[in-house]
Amino acid sequence: MNSGSLANLDWGSVALFAMVAAGLVWALVIFLRQNREDLDNLQKTLDSEREDNGKE
Repeated sequence: MNSGSLANLDWGSVALFAMVAAGLVWALVIFLRQNREDLDNLQKTLDSEREDNGKE
């Protein structure tokens, strides 16, 4: 990569791309964390229903 093309690089676009990419990664992490909590809650609910059905 020569220095002439580096000087012509629009740093505002690079910064915007970096912000969008970071936002997408952050959203994915939050989504997966919430999904994991929902899975744990569902598992607890299913386990308690199995226990209730076994007692009857």
